[in-house]
Amino acid sequence: MSLLFMLVALLGAVLVLSGGTYALRRMLERPKPPSRAEGGTSLPSISHVGGYVPAPRSPEELPSSLRTRVRDLVMAGRWEDAVQLVRERVDGDEGRARRIVADLCGPEATGGGPITR
Repeated sequence: MSLLFMLVALLGAVLVLSGGTYALRRMLERPKPPSRAEGGTSLPSISHVGGYVPAPRSPEELPSSLRTRVRDLVMAGRWEDAVQLVRERVDGDEGRARRIVADLCGPEATGGGPITR
């Protein structure tokens, strides 16, 4: 009896999931725009349909106390500590943190050379 109940429950779950998938597909289908021959106006073409694109962070987004601390670390010759501090704050990779520190402190802090790491 319990095996029969498990099979019925499994079949019910499959039907619910397939019905949800069908409904979702129907909702996500794009309606076709009416053609000019049918008397409708054509819709403008959209090249970008959405999605999340994070904006680049600038050094101004860091709190002033953190900017001051980073500048002090760089001037004391502790470049790596400044990069690590910024990296932890922005939750980014090391290259991004290095670029932020370079933008914040200027190229003279790095010796004027390119940031390669």
